[in-house]
Amino acid sequence: MNRLPDEILLLIVDNIYLHRDKRNFLLVCRRWRSVLYKSVNRNVWINGGCIRPLVLAIHDNPALGSAIQSLRLHWWSSYTRKAENHDITPVIPLVAQISQSEEETKEWEEALKEGNQDAWLGLLLLSLENLIELDMHYTWNPIFLRRVISRAAMREYPLDTKPVLQRLEAFYVDASDDNKAYFPSVEFLPFFRLPSMRTVSLDSVVESLHREIDHPAFKASRGTSPIVSLAFDRHSNGSKGMAEFITSCANLEQFEYSHSNQAIWGEQYISFRPRAFYTALCSQKHSLQVIHLDDTDELTGAESDEEDPNDLPDNWLGSFADFNKLWDLQVSVANLLNFHKSDQVPRVSSLKEILPRSLKRLHLGRFQISQLDLVRSNLLEVVACREEFPHLEQLELETGFKQLIQQESGPPLTIKQALAPLIDACEDVGIKMTIVRW
Repeated sequence: MNRLPDEILLLIVDNIYLHRDKRNFLLVCRRWRSVLYKSVNRNVWINGGCIRPLVLAIHDNPALGSAIQSLRLHWWSSYTRKAENHDITPVIPLVAQISQSEEETKEWEEALKEGNQDAWLGLLLLSLENLIELDMHYTWNPIFLRRVISRAAMREYPLDTKPVLQRLEAFYVDASDDNKAYFPSVEFLPFFRLPSMRTVSLDSVVESLHREIDHPAFKASRGTSPIVSLAFDRHSNGSKGMAEFITSCANLEQFEYSHSNQAIWGEQYISFRPRAFYTALCSQKHSLQVIHLDDTDELTGAESDEEDPNDLPDNWLGSFADFNKLWDLQVSVANLLNFHKSDQVPRVSSLKEILPRSLKRLHLGRFQISQLDLVRSNLLEVVACREEFPHLEQLELETGFKQLIQQESGPPLTIKQALAPLIDACEDVGIKMTIVRW
């Protein structure tokens, strides 16, 4: 076993899932430890209770901090639930590296002594100079985390000469374990200022919750962010079209948004605002390649829907004809084919007028049987114009309709039978036509 080539050892470790199993390889011999140390410690997954031990471990062995490139953090809190009394002597120099005043130093040291996970997380990020990916649960009012992120984003003293978060490329907020969570959108604006950031995916972001944070990093900066992929999933509510995030990007390539009417659980419900998103996305028409806008919710519960009473969920999105790089478009039938809502001159009369020539995949969601004639006729026209859409490879219709479709004369039809002319037309020109059930 000691004669195994380095490449084989690395391949073996990379295919082991559990970190505790990977660590056992470091105990075999000095050579294996030397070869595998960085690989074993590249990806770290911890919960809040492990933040302080990890900071102390990095203090004792700085090579550990340098090895960590991906950090996944779940179940932590910004509040001190039970005050403890930790010895913080080893990390006092780290506090000095981030604090801007004696008062702040004292506040930070006191929080560390009590075991505040937010305070220890701030020090952990200071210790991970090669961090590329951060995947975390978020929490309310993370004072110390904000300090580190905002100062790193603005290259603000005393982080103006340190590599803190300067190599971070991907940031993920996962709220899948809490369907009541919600976070003000302003919390995440500093990440759009980090120089290496390329991918951001956020859960439970709410735009209707107004919060002012007195620091320039929490202000949007139009057209400056290097982010190319932006996604909002699980209980996000963009009542303003996530405009500050979208317009902050210089060359956004991929945008995905899954709407939830729930803004604040049990208190505020706001329906989908398609025009707000379209206006923001137009700032990126030069670069966008993928757009997914999914309104999969229905308004329920206590309604507080006063953002724009004229912008109803079935409003027309707008034309994508000028989105010259767009190849993947996923929107609902109502938001794309409601031409009568158009204020465009001359008036739009068909789907083919608003699709880009570059399109490869078109997914139409929430297809209702009442829209059958509209969808069938417009898609038949698109398929017939092969020269206008030479790259089109795939059409998808998503529907929950399961009943037979009644005809004035003749037997009732299944949805597949009703769309048979479209399916045949797609087959004739080499386009894959799929009916997807939700």
